[in-house]
Amino acid sequence: MANKTVVPNWAFLIVLLTTILLFSRDGVTQQRTQVELLSAKVSATQTSLELVGQVKNISGRPVEGVDVAIDFQDASGKSVQVVKGKLAKDPLPADGVSDFKVSTPYDASIKRFNVVFSTLFGGRLAMKDSRK
Repeated sequence: MANKTVVPNWAFLIVLLTTILLFSRDGVTQQRTQVELLSAKVSATQTSLELVGQVKNISGRPVEGVDVAIDFQDASGKSVQVVKGKLAKDPLPADGVSDFKVSTPYDASIKRFNVVFSTLFGGRLAMKDSRK
């Protein structure tokens, strides 16, 4: 009869958790960051707000059909309205940079904004914010 080595369940769990932690710190975080927000500036007139920005594809592969959504918010962070737009360059090649622009009617309650990039089938793109 052959000798069998039995590994306790807790030892297996420790190895599994260590592997997951190491993988998530190095590989997954870097792979999931897909775009880098280089700039986003708002200009206002009496009738409209316009947000103009630039985004860079840092995923290492082309991305297609990227939408930009600007969540305009009041001073407390409550969403006033969300305005969607497209990148000027589609598809966006690996390491490529594209401009984007969205506009909305002026609303005095708008004090800040958040930028979100997504694709139709891929969902929300992980973003690195490099605005200065």
